[in-house]
Amino acid sequence: MFEVKQKIKTTLKSTSLGEELLFQFKKRTNRLPNPDMVFPELISLEIASACNLSCVHCPPHMKEFKNQVRKFGLMDMELFYKLMDEIDSYGKRRIALHKDGEPLLHPKTDEILKRVKKNHDHIIYLTTNAHRLTEEIGNALLENKIDILNFSIGAASEEFYEKVRGKNFKKVMSNIDSFLKLRAGSAWKPKVILQIIDLPEYPEMNEEIKNFKNLWSEYNVEIQVWEKLTWGVYDYKENGKRRYPCYSLWESFTVNSDGLVSACCMDWTQELVTGDSNTQTIQDIWKGDKLKHLRQMHKEGREKELPLCDNCNYWNWQERLDQYPI
Repeated sequence: MFEVKQKIKTTLKSTSLGEELLFQFKKRTNRLPNPDMVFPELISLEIASACNLSCVHCPPHMKEFKNQVRKFGLMDMELFYKLMDEIDSYGKRRIALHKDGEPLLHPKTDEILKRVKKNHDHIIYLTTNAHRLTEEIGNALLENKIDILNFSIGAASEEFYEKVRGKNFKKVMSNIDSFLKLRAGSAWKPKVILQIIDLPEYPEMNEEIKNFKNLWSEYNVEIQVWEKLTWGVYDYKENGKRRYPCYSLWESFTVNSDGLVSACCMDWTQELVTGDSNTQTIQDIWKGDKLKHLRQMHKEGREKELPLCDNCNYWNWQERLDQYPI
């Protein structure tokens, strides 16, 4: 059912007319989001910016872009607790424990998982490549009631995996299979997503996607095929569709592993830093002049003046609003 809905939505959003029809339907049925201008709805905490893979679609960890990347590291636990304390003071939120890196590389993952829902039943989302998905980590994910787990695999075969991701495909498959067995015997049943990214430059991609769907079709998981992100560096092909402001500026708050706050999760070079959570509160940055300025530029249709936004396709995945408050 999810795949059918996504196909319909993707088809509609691919043209200006289809997008307008979808927008008007949501507007008339009161389904448009209402951004919280006091405190963000979604907070991404990059607990680890380092990664153990070098995927061909991910500039932050590709050799070709090594001169552009920031210094990788792990989020300081004192900062993590500070951020969680402030988030808790505003009630239930959506929290993502990832950005550019592999979150399970953090040596205190177990401590982090125990803290995120300690005071509020936040909706917790974690994306991992599953290389470090041990039985211990699997049990911690279930015991601490993590809501959504996205296993970013990207391949159905060992040959293609080595081509686009790296080694240890069989280990990844075994780790995920073991976790799904743990989940089957657990009272907590998190949503599990199996993800593959469509890389159109590979002629075998369509066959790989087909095999990926077949491979996981018998499991109780959600299979997702993601469009390749441009990350501000890959060519973005304009389709003539009217651009609208990127909702991520009104919805999400992204804290990098070093505490610097980026305008959105696509900011892998820290080009659009809006504040420093080491010395500022989330609310001060959320309501601050730097983010207001970026929102105003998008609202005025001046996003092309921002290099990262100019060549980005992430906005097209976001909701369109009727009003964009500043």
